[in-house]
Amino acid sequence: MNRMVKKEFFCELSDGRTVSSYTITNRYGEYVTVLDYGATIHKIVVRDRNGNLGDVVLGADPEYFEACTYKGGTIGRCANRIGYGRCVIGGKTLQLEQNMMGHFLHGASGNYAQKLLTGEIPDGENKVVLHWLDGGDGGWDCKVQADFGFSFDDEGRLTLCLEMCGDGDTVLNPTNHAYFNLMGTGDVRDHRLWIGADQRVTRGEMGLPDGGKQGVAGTPADFTAERSIREALESDTVGYFRGDKSMFDEFYVYDDRKMRLAASLYCPETGREMKTYTDMPGLVLFCAGGRKPEPGKDGKTNEGYCAVCLETGFVPNAVNCTGYVSPVFRAGEKLTATTVYQFQTRQRED
Repeated sequence: MNRMVKKEFFCELSDGRTVSSYTITNRYGEYVTVLDYGATIHKIVVRDRNGNLGDVVLGADPEYFEACTYKGGTIGRCANRIGYGRCVIGGKTLQLEQNMMGHFLHGASGNYAQKLLTGEIPDGENKVVLHWLDGGDGGWDCKVQADFGFSFDDEGRLTLCLEMCGDGDTVLNPTNHAYFNLMGTGDVRDHRLWIGADQRVTRGEMGLPDGGKQGVAGTPADFTAERSIREALESDTVGYFRGDKSMFDEFYVYDDRKMRLAASLYCPETGREMKTYTDMPGLVLFCAGGRKPEPGKDGKTNEGYCAVCLETGFVPNAVNCTGYVSPVFRAGEKLTATTVYQFQTRQRED
């Protein structure tokens, strides 16, 4: 099968605007579908150890899509939280929108995951690039040009190249919020996870990162040796989790922006493995139960421990801390953030 990129109608929004899909196919018939609304990763269809194709990300069918906040969306200009919506950049204090418990979260009203971007298919490339001009919604005082590239190759590598540049000093911290399930549906707690970081952020007031780091050794958040998510969740003997709401919402941190293998997620049932490479200085692990039933794709329902998020980026609230790599970029200074999700298979272990 030839490699190709195909643009198609996906759905109509409630305001009448049209959402398009871009499907990038490799020579083996595996494919990724990206939507221009939210630069959303809608499908990743890859083979299991027996050669069967299956979709490994959560999302929603067109009739439910508009209400499916964040799933697979590319968030910007700043993902995660900024404490109390306040920051000082270049000596100037900004008061941003406070859309989550008094804090700024995921771009607030300017969140790119809820914008209709403009798509482009570069000649001769198995790639789509989505463009957005951010005028400052959410409380920012400058504009940002965002250009988000998605490519998929014959080695099973989905590469996200997120480029942003502002006309003033600002925070640039994009991420993609894909929800992964290497079975396609069902409980992910038997997925096995390895994370190449031995430190996570410390949290102060209201759970905000406070500039510190602490080791993960001896805690449920320690994935420096591969183990199942279930094992990690059940390993709490020191009250790590609050109440009975066992979940991971961790931010693992590095000291630089070198490209590295940050994580590996493996499903013993299907043999699918996803390796995550990034040049960003941090990784969010999010996996939670208690999710109420909600419509998924192809008539499926998502609930409970139905997915794992591995979000790359700068540390939340890093603009207000001195202990992490800074997400502040000067006027005209470009951010290029690269994350690669590589899909492959392992043979069954007897």
